Amino acid sequence: MKMDIRKVLLFTFLLISTVSFGQSFTGQQINQGYAIFSDDVTFIFDEKIYDKHPTQVTVTGSFRGWSSDMDDSQWQLKKIGGQWILTLNNKDFEVISPQAEFKFRINDGEWLSPASVSPNQKGGNLVFMQDAVLPGLKAELKSENLIWADVVGDRPLNPSDYIITSAAGDTIKVAGVLPNGSTTTLITPETPLNKKRVYYLHIPSQELSALCSFDGWFRETFSTKELGANIDNGKTTVRLFAPRATMVKLYLYKGKDDKKAYETIEMKEDINGVWEAFFDKDLHGVWYDFTIHGHKDPGNLFYETTNVHVSDPYARVSDDTWGKCRIWHRTVPATPLAQGIPAMEDVIAYEVHVQDFTDNLPVDESIKGRLPAMHKAGLKNKKGEKIGFDYLVDLGINTVHLMPIQEYIHYPTDDWKASFKDDEYMISQGVSEENYQWGYRTSHAMAVETRYRSLGKEAGEERNEFRDLVQAFHDKDIAVIIDIVPNHTAENMDGNSWIFNFNGIDKQYYYRTKDLEHIGDYGNEVKTENRPMTQRWLIDQCQYYIKEFGIDGFRIDLAGQVDQQTLIALKNAIGEDKIVYGEPWIGSNDPEFEANPDWDWYKEDSPITFFQDDSRGAYKGPVFKLTDRATDRGWAGGKFDERAAVMRGLENSNKEDKTPNSGITYLDIHDNFALSDQFGGEKFDGRTSVDQDNYKIAVTLLYTSLGPIVTNGGSEIMRSKADAPLKEVVKTTNKGYKVYMHGYRDTYNHRTANQYKWETVGQMPKEGNTNDYKNMYKFWKGMNEFRLSEYGKVFRTGGEVAEGYYQFITPKEDNLLGYIVDNKVFVLLNSGEKEGSFNDITLPEGNWKLIANTNEVNIKKGVKDKKSMMKLKGGQTTSFTLPSTSLMIWVKQ
Repeated sequence: MKMDIRKVLLFTFLLISTVSFGQSFTGQQINQGYAIFSDDVTFIFDEKIYDKHPTQVTVTGSFRGWSSDMDDSQWQLKKIGGQWILTLNNKDFEVISPQAEFKFRINDGEWLSPASVSPNQKGGNLVFMQDAVLPGLKAELKSENLIWADVVGDRPLNPSDYIITSAAGDTIKVAGVLPNGSTTTLITPETPLNKKRVYYLHIPSQELSALCSFDGWFRETFSTKELGANIDNGKTTVRLFAPRATMVKLYLYKGKDDKKAYETIEMKEDINGVWEAFFDKDLHGVWYDFTIHGHKDPGNLFYETTNVHVSDPYARVSDDTWGKCRIWHRTVPATPLAQGIPAMEDVIAYEVHVQDFTDNLPVDESIKGRLPAMHKAGLKNKKGEKIGFDYLVDLGINTVHLMPIQEYIHYPTDDWKASFKDDEYMISQGVSEENYQWGYRTSHAMAVETRYRSLGKEAGEERNEFRDLVQAFHDKDIAVIIDIVPNHTAENMDGNSWIFNFNGIDKQYYYRTKDLEHIGDYGNEVKTENRPMTQRWLIDQCQYYIKEFGIDGFRIDLAGQVDQQTLIALKNAIGEDKIVYGEPWIGSNDPEFEANPDWDWYKEDSPITFFQDDSRGAYKGPVFKLTDRATDRGWAGGKFDERAAVMRGLENSNKEDKTPNSGITYLDIHDNFALSDQFGGEKFDGRTSVDQDNYKIAVTLLYTSLGPIVTNGGSEIMRSKADAPLKEVVKTTNKGYKVYMHGYRDTYNHRTANQYKWETVGQMPKEGNTNDYKNMYKFWKGMNEFRLSEYGKVFRTGGEVAEGYYQFITPKEDNLLGYIVDNKVFVLLNSGEKEGSFNDITLPEGNWKLIANTNEVNIKKGVKDKKSMMKLKGGQTTSFTLPSTSLMIWVKQ
């Protein structure tokens, strides 16, 4: 039951007497994490209910853009006894609005889920004034003759109490008002409106005004026609969806750099806002763009305001994002995997960036850093070790997860090189010659990244090169999935505002906006809810990469910003056999999205497999800051109070896990610190001295977890990012583009730090570098073989398992952990610095073979250790002593 805001404030004020160092809080206020005192709000972090004793506490949430800055003093709580307190003035809810979501963060950046007793939980966050209702007005333009309004508070029903104004300043009287529900209201104007224009609805007596959003007719505008430029049977069709355009012109050019089109066509609009042009000829290779014409209202970026041509969001070929696109034939896809796509529970994914993987390969300069180098066979380093494609095949993974290969923005090369050719920092990071990027800034979702095309080949040939890459992996029975970025686009990155396509076609349709302007932590947020054609764009790109390239699934970047219904529709459209997983965290900055349970989702109601960060944190520690070896490397590295969380991670019994396939388990991924740096000694620098035994214990936890797993490419050879100094650097190009460099905590634009150092393959410890790269690769390869073997089937299960599937052995020393899995696999781990004992263990009947220890994994021959431990007889009670920082795995034969 919802409560009037005035009653909420009065009730809260009566409960609390005074705000002082001696203040006390009610149990409800402590549990919900805040208290209200007149115009002030006090955040409360209680150590008892969280069972945490931190050294630092901050609060973050939608009201500060979910900032991860722990050093901003205005959001730091102060300790008073067993509580941490922060009081802010919140008059008229100018800082924290009702229904705002928030979270506490502690120590070096650990995100805390709400306490179990918190009554105001939603999607893994706490909610401020969850049940409060403020007087307000919302309005939707439904048609030329109808506005659909939501009036909260005292609602007048007299038409004279309402006024409609246009963005041009015209006033339109209201002819009729009728209630629909308790707040929903139908408003009829005296004269028809132009639904492509901007209007406002006002209730002057209550000082309420609202923009008439376009949701009313946008949510019902849909077409199934194929969009983009398509060639079939020698004829070409070009279609573009632009519902508020008053005219769309299509321009055809013979060359990319032509200033003048050889033909200009005024396209025709159908009843659903799709603009079309038809040609009785094959226009393969022709360059094209559009002008989108419309009213010069606030928030519009049509040609009349910008004088800018736009490109096709469905274009098959975009040559480096800027400028015209190219019409191209459909691509013939790679043949499917002979054995079918791996089931989700069987997935061992290997995340890899094309340029990082291929930059240092001994290949021709024309393909360095490019698609063909990714699958070039027969390459070896100076030690004679396989590298590149053969190396990856030998590693034994079954799924290659490619970081973004859809066309993404790079800053123009001429400006970039002129700006940084003599900059020592940029030279040291390998980025003085080009704007290197990971690619999480898609500009054209249907086009393959231009800079991955072989030098000297014409624009469009990258499509066949990508298809050939997929085919090469398919021929080795390895699935290929791609990383898609549907949550934000390149048009508003790094504080810039460009018009490539969506902004100029109709910013109000494709993006979430507030007061007609962009919202979002990454410059903009793509709007899939209430926008069926944006839903289509997301689904179309996935179907398209399956149909034209033969790929096997998707990792969805910041999937938590894509509404739940769209993700359900996506999975249905592409087929249940496809691999799909993504990030559940970081929701929308649109409160309507967050407040709608049909759109907003989190791990407990995830429509896709999500990244299981709870397991990651327990296994190897936090990801944002590294300061203390004892606390920042998880259970494997010395934080022994994480043992219970490790056990939950192994059996996928975290509170949101419904089945082992609910979450995908991982240790590190492209974001944040590399695993080798997390275990990189006192200085967290993995270039020369990784704590390899702790590292292997973390790997063992990963590989003995239920359900799918994903690994960060290069971790198998302890790839470090520490070549990027851990400091914040801001650069500006000559044209004024900002460049933010974060060092090795986030190397998205550091080229050198991300490159594979192929000379380390096969390298053993030497003077100045104690890392045994050869042994680590062999260990990791053995783990892959183990997990995909008959023995490893105990972990590759997607359904619920019986109680006791994992039989845990927990000595009183919490640095020790053992487990018997499905009576077939037996694991012992000691992550401490002293030897530890496991006493009186009775294994199930049968013969048990030792197949792994801290030195090696060998499922065929087994591994050598103390004779008494190499082979065990089940049914007998045995005790074990494990050396410090060590592991052992037996299997029942």
